Amino acid sequence: MWSMSAEGCQTLSRTYAIESSAFVLHCTALITNRGIETHDSSHGLIMCSPGGGTSAIFGPDGRRLTEPVDETTETIMYADLDMDSINRAKMFADCTGHYSRPGLLRLNVDTEIHAVVRSDRSIEKQSKEAVMPPL
Repeated sequence: MWSMSAEGCQTLSRTYAIESSAFVLHCTALITNRGIETHDSSHGLIMCSPGGGTSAIFGPDGRRLTEPVDETTETIMYADLDMDSINRAKMFADCTGHYSRPGLLRLNVDTEIHAVVRSDRSIEKQSKEAVMPPL
């Protein structure tokens, strides 16, 4: 997932950290004036001005673990990772405990073998059977 804005990209990385209950290293490329000259991109829609360095490290709960850095500064990100925070994040959304609501949400697995290609007639037949199942 990508966005054309630094905020959008960071938001997607933060969301990925929360959804996966994992640490996320959000890495971006930095473009300098020299890079713009080398690639002759000064008149383009992207990579036409210095910047882009918005790297960050996010924790499993979505918290930013690094300080923001000026987007024109090249640096290496470091963070102390508390591995127990993974368990805390995973325990927060206990999908098999008291939050489990099989009446509202459940996983059904269809183990039937299905053809890769279906004709219009088989689709038509299925839709008629769905409305009026055979007796």
